[in-house]
Amino acid sequence: MKNKNPYKKNFLGVVVLFWNDYKKTIKCLNSIINQSKISPLIVLIDNNSDQIYFENIKTWLKKKNIMILRNKKEFLKVRNHPNQKKIYYIKNKENYGCGLGHNAGYKFLLKNKFKYIARMDNDIVVPKTTLNNLIQRLENNKEIVGISPKILHGYKKNYVWYRGTTIGYNLKFQKNCADYNGIHLDRKDFKGLIKSDAVCGCASLMKGSALKKAGLSDPDFFYGEEDIDLSHRLKQREGLLCVDLDEKVFHFVSVTVGRNWAKNIYYNYKYRLLLIKKIGNLSDKFFGYSVSILKFLFSFFFIFNRYYSSRVLIRFLAIKHFIQSKYGEFDRKNYSQIDNYFKNFSKKTTLGDIIKFIFFEKNKL
Repeated sequence: MKNKNPYKKNFLGVVVLFWNDYKKTIKCLNSIINQSKISPLIVLIDNNSDQIYFENIKTWLKKKNIMILRNKKEFLKVRNHPNQKKIYYIKNKENYGCGLGHNAGYKFLLKNKFKYIARMDNDIVVPKTTLNNLIQRLENNKEIVGISPKILHGYKKNYVWYRGTTIGYNLKFQKNCADYNGIHLDRKDFKGLIKSDAVCGCASLMKGSALKKAGLSDPDFFYGEEDIDLSHRLKQREGLLCVDLDEKVFHFVSVTVGRNWAKNIYYNYKYRLLLIKKIGNLSDKFFGYSVSILKFLFSFFFIFNRYYSSRVLIRFLAIKHFIQSKYGEFDRKNYSQIDNYFKNFSKKTTLGDIIKFIFFEKNKL
């Protein structure tokens, strides 16, 4: 790059959010710290984890001689010392979830006028040249305001987890906003720079100026779809969004939510409805809301089939809470209750289990 020391001019900041995990977080931090040709400032955000998790991370940072900055004064004191590896640490007052959880990092980097701002989730590992090469894409094409690399599955490295997004009719059918289903084998023709309707929240790089104008993550979202909402605002107001299929990261998919299958279904269902409300047109809303109700009715009418019986109450609650505007703030305040509630459900839940649960379970939502 032309600038021999871009870090001195607040060139790239990377926001990494973690919650009750240190092993994956350390792997992620290590991969970002060891980027070649560029020295990003990592803003590590603790989403109100139990203290032991940051203590483990802090021990690792000290062994690596990486300075931990906790306030503006410390940051200003060492900002022009590129040879000293450092991170800026922020602890959120509560578990803000995926969207709002990142905003403290975005605000810090925008206030200090970083040119580029990346989000890398703590279960992402970044190859050494990835961030520099993504920045080169943005430096060479001023129309691009946000970019993601191809995201490969960390445990199945020849499988693609993400390679771009097309919203299309997916809002109407309340589906994941992509024109492909699930993870799939990588192919040689998945290459080059392609346009996308969104950058992927878990691995993305944005121009700071564009993020400032578009606004930060919407606090109404707690888990899921917040990246589509933010991307929509970036694209509508600022310019192109792209995926660079020549660059890659590895996603060691988090099980924090995934281990509670029913809770994951609930979040996906509710926040896709919220996404329709936020960015959908009248047609999207008519069909999207109708489809969500039809899915619930199918679950109800075919309730003797375990596939549907296991989902009927989850879908009902997601629709009910959406109508009641129980979004991000509700999920933040009631996280433990929601988590415990949905642990009662599995893919094997029967009609008899549901009846027992409705009449005898004291924990209600």
